[in-house]
Amino acid sequence: MTPSDDRPAPAAPGRSEPHEDRWIETPRGGLFFINSLFVFPYLMVLVPLLTRLFVRGVVGGLPGESTILDTFPLLAEYLAPRYGWLAALPIVLVVKNLGMEPQRLPRTVLWSLLLLHAAVLVWTLTGWAGLHGFDLPGGPAGS
Repeated sequence: MTPSDDRPAPAAPGRSEPHEDRWIETPRGGLFFINSLFVFPYLMVLVPLLTRLFVRGVVGGLPGESTILDTFPLLAEYLAPRYGWLAALPIVLVVKNLGMEPQRLPRTVLWSLLLLHAAVLVWTLTGWAGLHGFDLPGGPAGS
């Protein structure tokens, strides 16, 4: 081993320290990525749900069933009573990730993810308690 082998590698352009890991390649960044993937099922329901609320509630159109607007919300109405409790698993992962993440922006996103997962879990639990019938707003007329 020569003396030149002991020196740290030079910093990459735009980086302040040599051998600085990319954030997403760290354990906390990887867990953040996994946590962000758990939001996808909610988006699959929320986009058509908000669209149908706007179309039926604000514009007053599409009084009957619509394949585009009603498929995912109707599927959510069917699956949430059975699988909504699974939102507890991402809650545990988000809390774990919050304990290891020092940066402000990722912590802010993690808190919003935690609120979203908690809302799904509370909605499921209140449905089980009989406070609502797992019906999502903006459904077709007569449903």
